[in-house]
Amino acid sequence: MRLARLGHEHTDWLSRLTEADPAQHVFLASLLELTRSAQVSSPSGTLYGVFDGDEPVAAYWIGGSIISLGATPRTNALVADMLNSRGRFACSIIGDHRPVIDLHRRLRWGPARSVRADQPFMVADRQPRVAPAAEVRVGDLEDVSEAYAAAVEMFTEEVGFSPVENGSAGYLSKVRSNLASGSTLLYTAERGPDGEPLPRWPAQNSALQVVFKADIGIRSDTAVQIQGVWVHPVFRGRGLAAPGMVAVTDHVRRTVAPVVSLYVNAFNAPALRTYAAAGYSQRGRFATIIY
Repeated sequence: MRLARLGHEHTDWLSRLTEADPAQHVFLASLLELTRSAQVSSPSGTLYGVFDGDEPVAAYWIGGSIISLGATPRTNALVADMLNSRGRFACSIIGDHRPVIDLHRRLRWGPARSVRADQPFMVADRQPRVAPAAEVRVGDLEDVSEAYAAAVEMFTEEVGFSPVENGSAGYLSKVRSNLASGSTLLYTAERGPDGEPLPRWPAQNSALQVVFKADIGIRSDTAVQIQGVWVHPVFRGRGLAAPGMVAVTDHVRRTVAPVVSLYVNAFNAPALRTYAAAGYSQRGRFATIIY
């Protein structure tokens, strides 16, 4: 076996594999839709293939994220050799837990910043048990202060470190981009579930607060991965999350793509209950390793 960059002639092969599971392979599908080719090498990343003779047997996107398709311990061994020669860089390994954990164990990069080894991968494929929350709307740039504060809290809770510990410009730009493209859905309020004024948190300069948010993340023509789901602590356990997710799912199906997925940490029992009530069921198991 050998590792080499994929070429344009491998586009049909990669397309067939992504089409076999559009939910799980939404990132590579979205990349192919953008480039119309498996031959991708750019500042943001490069598509590699592992070849058995002249035939590709696995694909790896290597950039700020490392995402594979068809990976096995044998193919991971070749990729790990290349990554170890290159040396550690800031990235996340994301996808099916087996190849992700195997690749992580082969890297001689020292301790990862975050290891999430058990993340149920869920797809909206059942009738929800609750109605959609009518208050959920598409955010816009007027929401940037409140959305940014909520996004920082969401990331910190989820990953265990702040996304702005080295400066806020990059993360603020990401939040603004999501709002500008209509990719963030929000429920904002000035009062709590019992009518009490909300504290000025996490947006400290506003009486209006985000109490529910979700982002339309990676997307292809056939599938979307929801990311960045967050509920204000005052509203947790008050029946908002599941209706909010139903509203998000309905919006995505109407406006973006028919298949809606997400992944969640297995230890987050309230989130698992929320997604089940919103019509999601487990389709697989992901892992995320952050370096």
